[in-house]
Amino acid sequence: MTEKTDLTQWKLTGENGRQVWKYIPGSAQQFWEKYLLGLDISKDAPAVARPKDAREANRKAITFFQKLQMPDGHWANDYGGPLFLMPGLIIACYFTKTELPVENKLEMIRYMSNQQREDGGWGLHVESETSTMFGTALQYVSMRILGLPKEDARLVKARKWMDDNGSPASIPSWGKFWLSVMGVYSWDGLNPLTTEMWLLPYWIPMHPGRFWCHCRVVYMGMSYLYGKRATVEINPFITSLREELYPQGYNKVDWPNQKWNCCPKDLYTHPTWLTRLVFGLLAVYENYRSSWLRQKAIVEVYENIKLEDQSTKYVCIGPVNKTMNMIAAYIEEGKDSPQYKGHVDRLYDYLWLAEDGMKMQGYNGCQLWDTAFALQAICETQSNDRIDDYQQVLIKGHAYLESSQVREDIPADKINRFYRHISKGAWPFSTRDHGWPISDCTGEGLKAALLLRDIKFIQPLEDYRYEEAVNVILSLQNSDGGWPTYELQRSGSWLEKLNPSEVFHDIMVDYSYVECTSSAMGALCSFRRNFPNHRRKEIDASIERGISFIRAKQRPDGSWIGSWAVCFTYAIWYVIDGLVAAGVSPSDSCIQRACKFLASKQKGDGGWGETFMSCVSREYSENDVSQTVNTAWACLALIKGDYDRSIIDSGIKNLMEKQLPNGDWKLEGISGVFNANCAIAYNSYKNTFSIWALGRYANKYLK
Repeated sequence: MTEKTDLTQWKLTGENGRQVWKYIPGSAQQFWEKYLLGLDISKDAPAVARPKDAREANRKAITFFQKLQMPDGHWANDYGGPLFLMPGLIIACYFTKTELPVENKLEMIRYMSNQQREDGGWGLHVESETSTMFGTALQYVSMRILGLPKEDARLVKARKWMDDNGSPASIPSWGKFWLSVMGVYSWDGLNPLTTEMWLLPYWIPMHPGRFWCHCRVVYMGMSYLYGKRATVEINPFITSLREELYPQGYNKVDWPNQKWNCCPKDLYTHPTWLTRLVFGLLAVYENYRSSWLRQKAIVEVYENIKLEDQSTKYVCIGPVNKTMNMIAAYIEEGKDSPQYKGHVDRLYDYLWLAEDGMKMQGYNGCQLWDTAFALQAICETQSNDRIDDYQQVLIKGHAYLESSQVREDIPADKINRFYRHISKGAWPFSTRDHGWPISDCTGEGLKAALLLRDIKFIQPLEDYRYEEAVNVILSLQNSDGGWPTYELQRSGSWLEKLNPSEVFHDIMVDYSYVECTSSAMGALCSFRRNFPNHRRKEIDASIERGISFIRAKQRPDGSWIGSWAVCFTYAIWYVIDGLVAAGVSPSDSCIQRACKFLASKQKGDGGWGETFMSCVSREYSENDVSQTVNTAWACLALIKGDYDRSIIDSGIKNLMEKQLPNGDWKLEGISGVFNANCAIAYNSYKNTFSIWALGRYANKYLK
């Protein structure tokens, strides 16, 4: 089997932010397609003279970066990294008999092959320090579905790793679920995903409607399929898989005793005594459950699934529930239904092709997020007499802001019924079709839109659209003064003691985060400057509460922990920008302590470098080499904090030395994270934040 396609024949298609890679032989590629696929761009972006200062380096970087902007105004980027996502899609396609294009399958195999570790296994994500049962068993099953024979050397190595580390019976709970759907694990070996939980009164603190939305929708799909005991038809292929995965014999496995069996290589969040107690009680219930009540619960859960599908135009909030919902639509509506077909069409929004193959992204992209940062970086760093140089890139970027802002709420009769928050006026992470409101995406979208508002060649949004964004931001502030991600925190933090995932942290409720808080505060401050009389008292009070929250979260060493990127440098940049925007003096001890922490982490070459392990351990983990993104964040923070210029000079020099002759920077370590233990890519950060840091430095220090 030839496991590679001709990358020069792929096109990135779509509009309004939608990104779909298609194999179209004979079509000419655009610059951004060549770049995103790692192809030769030397003729399109030739080397230019080495800049003499930070201002020239900034302009050189923008000249390159603007070539990557898509026609609809957004910047497209790889949002991959987790290795447990694509197996769900492949299993869902097998279950529903959905055939993927052969070119896609070849590139999927190539990607999984490229991520296989020397020991034969796969990790949780691309920068995992060890192989895991979660990664290995799911990749194994996926590659077999895609057509690799069991004798393939890669699969032989994978089986050896699984045998040496127990067996797939010790896969973490999410893996147990997917293998059960695939018919190569028994539903009896799962802790109950009791569907009737959705029938409980909402006032109960552990009602699923109170979970963090990502957790809620994942367990929504799981509980539906668990309630149906949905499993593929057992055929010779499934029988063979069972034999390959369990050489001791599938029917000899004591499945009920596997519920808490988790491979030590995977275990990150240990189940608490409360988790064991609750699941023990649910197991007793499962033995005596009512068939009538189970069916009623299945109907209720599927109503929730339908609302999620319809409100996101079948994109769904993320890749995990997307594939579960697709199976549910197949079961309930049938293969010829518009619901099922809508799901199939949107599968391709998640599939991203890159130099290393085709992967499933952690979202349907990060279009709005990357675009909002890029626009701010360009606007802040250009003087009024130079902004005209970037007229077209800013006009197109503003058009994307306009087209991606959410324009409607969930219908009034459904918003509470299905546990949703208001969304009209918000900006999502990716596209308007996705539609889920997010505090920091709304914050960054609003900041970018307001920066562009006063530029002479921009047709601004109507005033009410800025006001609607502010309404969403104000509505999302938690009682502790901080901002969560999508919704208010709906239950106590103690609910984390029921976290059943084994591999993720902080998944149960929507906590307040310093990054979301800083983003929201900065947006409110920018809005207040432009509209000083709109809800002024509310906005002032909200900002003050946010400042207090951030002060309370500062660690004794002066740092803050980042929850959505790597890690301390990210959080400190975000927080200092937000505090100064809110009127806190750079000389404030809170800011100066943070700057001192950063200064203490500067490397000998003038840069900064963290590893992903900072997120896992919650302590600063030094990278062996400086990282462009960490260096840019540190410089941005120190400049805003009016810190020692000699330290900043060294950091800027490091950025300039690492800039490539064409204005780009090399891609280094992964920049993003979610739930403390899983890395995810933000490939444009190296460009956006370097542009921003160089420009901020030039504006402050260069004549």
